[in-house]
Amino acid sequence: MRKGILFDKDGTLFEFGPIWLQATIEFLAAITVRTDQKIGVVEALGMVDGELVSDSALTSGTPADVATILVDHQVFTTTGQAEQFVKDFFYEFLVAHLDNVKPVGDLIGLLQRLKAQGYVLGIATSDEINSTMATLKYAQVKDLFDFIATADEYPTKPNPAALMAFCEQCQLALTDVIVVGDSRMDIELGNLARAGVAVLSGTSTADNFTDLTPYIYADIQVIPYQQILPTLNKG
Repeated sequence: MRKGILFDKDGTLFEFGPIWLQATIEFLAAITVRTDQKIGVVEALGMVDGELVSDSALTSGTPADVATILVDHQVFTTTGQAEQFVKDFFYEFLVAHLDNVKPVGDLIGLLQRLKAQGYVLGIATSDEINSTMATLKYAQVKDLFDFIATADEYPTKPNPAALMAFCEQCQLALTDVIVVGDSRMDIELGNLARAGVAVLSGTSTADNFTDLTPYIYADIQVIPYQQILPTLNKG
């Protein structure tokens, strides 16, 4: 039976660094001018005292999650209008700053090695399809993934829909799949399969994960994949 690795995207495959912090700052500036509930909406989205909160709407939520908060705080009148604004804002920001997208280490080399070792590779992200594809194409890794699930198609993690689709489409058993990510929802999803594997390259610290998994690593480059999920081909 083949083995599969389902990765989160931002904060896992790509650094959740200056580009997304700047995007977040500009996004918050764009929405706070639309409401009198400035502090309330900023904190509800996940920016508290100038710091991004892990597992918040801003760091791990979908455009729909962010849109719901915007409507609740009277930034927009409808979720449809709010969600489209969120998608358009972050996509346009990304396209204008693609040269600041930073893979975590030698991403191409890592993915090529994992495929050579017999792993089936997938992505489950809270991002929308256009931003996801723009990022993967820019990093030249799109074709190295066998499965890509975005927030346009699947419910928010840890809902297992994307995981189940990965298994079904790639003919994998749940017990032969690990999920790698930088948020609790990624690890909770992985615990429905073989294991959740946490990385600290996003906005979380080790303390966020110790109750969920023994597999906690600095980033994707140092994970001992063959120890956690051995394949017949040792590479």
